[in-house]
Amino acid sequence: MTKKAETTAETPAEDTASEDTNTKETTIEEGAPALTGDERLHQAQRLVRRASVWGFGAGCIPLPLVDLATVTGLQLKMISNLSNLYGIPFRDHTAKNIVAGLLGSILPKTLATGSVGSLLKSVPLFGSALGLLSMPSFSSAATYAIGQVFIKHMESGGTLLDFDVDKMRGYFIAEFEAQKAETTSEPTKVAS
Repeated sequence: MTKKAETTAETPAEDTASEDTNTKETTIEEGAPALTGDERLHQAQRLVRRASVWGFGAGCIPLPLVDLATVTGLQLKMISNLSNLYGIPFRDHTAKNIVAGLLGSILPKTLATGSVGSLLKSVPLFGSALGLLSMPSFSSAATYAIGQVFIKHMESGGTLLDFDVDKMRGYFIAEFEAQKAETTSEPTKVAS
């Protein structure tokens, strides 16, 4: 009976470990050699580029506000993956607050354009076409910029708990504007 209890006690731990290691890119498997700083940075950049491409695709969703919800979900998943890569505990609520704070810094000028792009999709006939002109590049650029901010913060040893939105705001805006200009001029070159 003791043997049976030990087996039962080990099973949930094994199940949890397999759930945590279901994506190779974001998890270092137990017993695998630790990544060097350059390897980790390269992998983090890959995660951000991939999320940015998915953000561009999510911006093409023809349903108003569904695109925004999807992009937000992608951004939180990206932050979770980065946290895992850097060995930092992920807290969904904290990450949502940070993303809201960063996006709020571009609200007066650009977020309104992104939201309008989403809402334009509800206009019959021409709405989807008009929304497709602005929403994909906004979604991609915002996702890319958020990823770059988190990489910079985590590379310096920061965690979600000590993230200072005010200190990172300028960097976020610069990354967002640069990526938006790039995706607007060459949509096929998203997050290169």
